[in-house]
Order: sequence, then structure tokens, then C-alpha cells
Amino acid sequence: MNKKTQKLTIRLLKEGVAPEQSLREGVQLQSWEAIKGSKIAITSIGGGNPKWANFLELNADQAELLVNWSACGIVFLRTRERWFGLTFGLGHVKLEPTCFEEDFGLKVVLNSVNHQRLRSADLRTPDENTVSRRSQASRSADQNIFSIDAERDIVRGLAGIPKLEGFGSRVAGADSLSLTRKVKASELPRVCREAYDYYKKDDYKEHFEWVDYIRHVRDAELLGRLERSLVDSMDKTLKDEGEIDISLAYPAIYDPEKTTDIMFKGFGSKELFPDLEAESYFEALRDVGVEDYYFDFLRSHTVNEVDDAGKNIGNKWPMLHCLSAQQELDGRKYVLSGGKWYQIDQVLADDVNNFFERVEKYAMPLGKKDDNEEVYNARLRDTSNEHLCMDRRLVTPTGSKDTIEACDFFTKESCLIHVKNKAESSRLSHLFSQGVVSGTVLVMDEPFRNKYHAKMKIAEEETAREGFSEVFAKNIEKFSASDFKVVYAVIGTGVEPKLPFFSLVTFKQAAKQLELMGYNVAFSWISKPKSDPKPKAKKRKGKN
Repeated sequence: MNKKTQKLTIRLLKEGVAPEQSLREGVQLQSWEAIKGSKIAITSIGGGNPKWANFLELNADQAELLVNWSACGIVFLRTRERWFGLTFGLGHVKLEPTCFEEDFGLKVVLNSVNHQRLRSADLRTPDENTVSRRSQASRSADQNIFSIDAERDIVRGLAGIPKLEGFGSRVAGADSLSLTRKVKASELPRVCREAYDYYKKDDYKEHFEWVDYIRHVRDAELLGRLERSLVDSMDKTLKDEGEIDISLAYPAIYDPEKTTDIMFKGFGSKELFPDLEAESYFEALRDVGVEDYYFDFLRSHTVNEVDDAGKNIGNKWPMLHCLSAQQELDGRKYVLSGGKWYQIDQVLADDVNNFFERVEKYAMPLGKKDDNEEVYNARLRDTSNEHLCMDRRLVTPTGSKDTIEACDFFTKESCLIHVKNKAESSRLSHLFSQGVVSGTVLVMDEPFRNKYHAKMKIAEEETAREGFSEVFAKNIEKFSASDFKVVYAVIGTGVEPKLPFFSLVTFKQAAKQLELMGYNVAFSWISKPKSDPKPKAKKRKGKN
């Protein structure tokens, strides 16, 4: 039989998993004579009419012509002492995904693809709000065209042209491997052997070493171990047996100007809190007599936006989605962010943390209980003669329709200070980006600098300050970034700064961009006392 061009989709079963275990209920396997020792499942799905048939109000004879059936084929074969599953048609929907190796196809592609002939990349950027995207090239190109951020992006899928033409004319991989090549059915074991040999190689580290920097943890067993380790740490903190490197943050964009309070629900607490803080959560647990922290608390306990009577008036999130924590297992570092776990390469983790430690630390006036950005800025505006408040004094850059805020405060030492509340962790990335945007505009846009100088004069007049606009005026015509210091100031509880790992990554990148423009960069931790609970909400009927 002549070879035909065929698209193959291959998966690798986990060690110790038999083909029968990897199938959904109702699928029957039988021996396949074409390859010794192999097994095959042939079935179909469907049998009904498409939804649009009802919409068109077709009669019975017309509807009978539209019965949908989809064929499914699954072949299992054993080579290299491992089982492989090949799917045809919609065969993949009959498989249990947890029975197959994660990233099998991706690693095969990384080792087999010509690094200068990539066609597409599926990327995920973990942060307080994870972003997924697919980047495609109209013709083969190297990885630079996809704007991959080695310190932040996770590659979930990759496609391109193999280095060896015989392996296939095109390969694409994520958990499964897809390749197109001329092949006969009897040659499938050889194809699987070639794929497995690529899977076991480390050649990818020459051009794609960064793919190991951050990995999304999806293995159910490992996730269970991580959550149990987290629960153990939470239990120790609840019992006052030591601190935990943990904080709470809104998993979605949060408006700091909302007048809502926070209530932790799911365990009978009636306490209201003005801020989302880990210390408040543990205090609420202790107040109702919770002595042990259990696994199910991660999902049954919720963070709720409430009114002053404790009634839900906004969003609510499972506790797991609001926790920001770091754990170590088997010598590896893991980070919990937005309800997902990520394995972090130790070199990357050390690099990010060491960079933050090296950055100049800038002193700002301490915060007070219940301070957020708005409250803190207003008080500093009214009480400090060393800071000119430029909060909400917006200016439009040349050629833009949008306005920007160059900084929250300006000092006579030419410090451009940006302030955010740590509880608004979903906005920390915005804070760091804001500093880069304003820094770039100040360097490039003289008309913007003139307009901003005029805003400074107005601010001085309204707040009875003087001398600030004169300092800035020296850089209107010819701007020298080296004369300025960009200060990122974050309000939070505790003496030492504690930022989520991915916020530290974003900070590092923003700081380096500013340094390349010539700016000096500093970080300020505005420490504030833990908020006291508000008066307890009135008892309401219904379950908490």
C-alpha cells in the first residue's frame, strides 16, 4: 500500500496507565490486526439534529436528512515500553485527559522544530489576571516575532517546521502532538518511537531554555500536595505557630473608590473589614472559635463585597482565588496566584527577588488604619509641605485621545511618586505600567511637559505650596531623565514589603525599562497598621 499524507494526533499515556483506563465510559477496545499487540476503538457520537433545524421549524422528512453522526477512532500501540494513543476524527473526546502526559506534544515540538521556522505560539501570561493569546506568523519565523516574554509567558502550544523533513512537513504540540507526514498504518510504531525519542531529549534548552522558567501546574496529584502544604501552613498561622508568606488580593480588577466593605463568609463570621488583609481573615476565624484549618476551607470560605449590614452587594470569590502564597516541595518553588499554581525556576526566582532587594528603598510617611490610595493621598496633600499632590491632574499626550497621570506626588528632589494600595493587587501591574508610560511621555513630548508644568502651578496655588514647578521647569525644553527618580509606593500592612511574585516580575521589568531611559528607580513600602473590624453587621435571616 502506498504511503499517504496523513495528519496524526499522538498522546503519551502516563506510566502505569493501561489503555482501558484512559477511555471514557462506554467505549470498547478490541485487538487491531494491522499492528501486533495494538488495540483499537471505533465508535461514533451524535445522532441528533443540529440546533438550527429546530430554529427553521423543519418537518420530519427534512429533519431526517440532517441527522448528525461524527466518527471516532482511537488506536493504542506499545513501543519504547510505553503506551501511545492516536486519535482520528473526534476520538479525543472519548479520552480521559488526566491519563496522559502533560506537555508531551509541546516538548516533542521544542526538540524537533527548526527554531527559525515557527508558525504559531499559544501563550499564557500569569498575573493577577491571567491572559491567554495565540500569536501566528504569516510565514515561518524565529521566536522573536511572537514577542515572548521569557520571565512572564508560559508556552502552552507551539507549531512549526521540523528540522528533519522525514519527521513531518509540519508539527504542532501542546499535551498532544500533531504532525503531518507521508506514512502507512504499519509504520505508526516507528512514528511513535521517533516522537518519544524527541520527548526524552533536552536539545530545546539551546534555543528555548526559558520555557522551564514558569510552568503551570496541572497534575492533579501535585496540585493536591500543594494545597495540602498550603493548608498546613494556614493551620500553623491560625494557631499562632509562625508566620506564613501569604497575602490576600482581589483576583479581578477592583475599584478602590467603592464604598463596599469586606466580609469573610462560610464559617459564621459577622465581622466587617474595610480592607482585604490576611490578618483580618485569621482574626475572623479565631473570633468564631475556629481552631483548625481544613482543606475544604479553601473553597467553602469566600471573600464578599458587602454593605454595612453585611449584605452582598458586589462580587464574591473563593478564598483560594484570593490567596497569594509561595510553597516549596521536593526542592522546587511554587507560587499560587489567582487560584492557579505555577512552578518557578529557582534561577528566575532568585533573579527577581535579588533585583527587588537591590533597588533603592525610598521613605514615605507611614499610613494609618483603613488607608487606601485615595485616603492616603488626600491626607498627604493636606499635611506634607514636601510633596505636591498631582493625583488626578490628567494631561493628554500629543497625538493621543487618552489622558494620563504623570504621578501622584512630585517633590523638589524631582521624584515622580506613584501610589497604590497593595490590597488592590490586580492593579499593581497597572501601577508599574503607569510609571513606564508617564516616564516615556515625559522624555518624548515637550508639549506634554509644558501642559504638565501648568498643572503643577495650579496645584501649587490650590494647596498653598511653592517651588515645585520651578524645579520641573528646568527640564521642560530639554528633558534629562537622569535628573528624575521614579518611586513606586505601595500601601500595605506589616513592616516589610510583601508583594506577589508575579507583581515582582512586573516591577523588575518596569524598573529596567525606566533605567534604560535614564531614570533612577526606587520602591517605597508605606506601612500601615492592620485595620480593626467595623461594628458587627446586624443579624440577618438566612445562611451566612
